[in-house]
Amino acid sequence: MQNTTAYVLGGMTTLVLLLTASLIANAINFEQGSRPKDPARRKAWFWILAVLNPTVTFLLGYFIFKPEANIMVIKRYINALSLSTAIAFVTYIGLGFLLSRIFRNGKIGHWF
Repeated sequence: MQNTTAYVLGGMTTLVLLLTASLIANAINFEQGSRPKDPARRKAWFWILAVLNPTVTFLLGYFIFKPEANIMVIKRYINALSLSTAIAFVTYIGLGFLLSRIFRNGKIGHWF
């Protein structure tokens, strides 16, 4: 049961941070001129949240959702949490790439 909690936590964190990145990207206004800086800001925020994704996932899972049980259950949970953190990071990058290609001409298209 605790292993499922780790995977659900990774998925939920990924979706929340991806939604946050898209909201930030849409909140940044288009700049006029020959060298606008708004695409760089959108890309920077996407990658800042990409770095925060595994950090937030692991810290939430370790300090808030860690089970109170014997050492074997805790070790299995930590292994599942580590795997969930890696999967969450790869999923964040993959979904971000997919969204940037789908919305190529919009603000989200500047992530990659």
